[in-house]
Amino acid sequence: MAWASTKIKKSAADAFEAETIETDKYSLQKPEGFLHVLIDPDHEFYAYSREFGEGASSKLRRATIEIDVLNATRLADVRNAIKSSAAEVELVSETASECELETEETANENSVRAFYRIIAAQNGVYRLRFAALSVHLDEYRDRIKPTLDSFSVRSN
Repeated sequence: MAWASTKIKKSAADAFEAETIETDKYSLQKPEGFLHVLIDPDHEFYAYSREFGEGASSKLRRATIEIDVLNATRLADVRNAIKSSAAEVELVSETASECELETEETANENSVRAFYRIIAAQNGVYRLRFAALSVHLDEYRDRIKPTLDSFSVRSN
């Protein structure tokens, strides 16, 4: 019985290790401390931090990573939708096929810092969003840029 319990705890801990996620559409380096939710109904990819917020945000994860594939749209439309819904927006970089944004947003009355990498491909526009509760941003800052930089799309 103790052996099974130890094995289960080890498997659960391993799920939060860094790993490379590769599909036929994209690849991404999931950072340590995040759990990849398999077959998420709302996103192409979804991962969340082990930790929850505190106080009023105690039911929210401290950080999340999402990938969405948006069809029948343009990169500029996706960028503009993000800009119009955020309280603050900084355009980090932009080319004809890629864009990076940093935003200050509100989710469930909590301040969230979000980092986007948007990539236009033949089979759609891919939007990567790495978001952290603003009060916990420093805990995740060293994982954000490597995650954004690791994201690549395979055009089909």
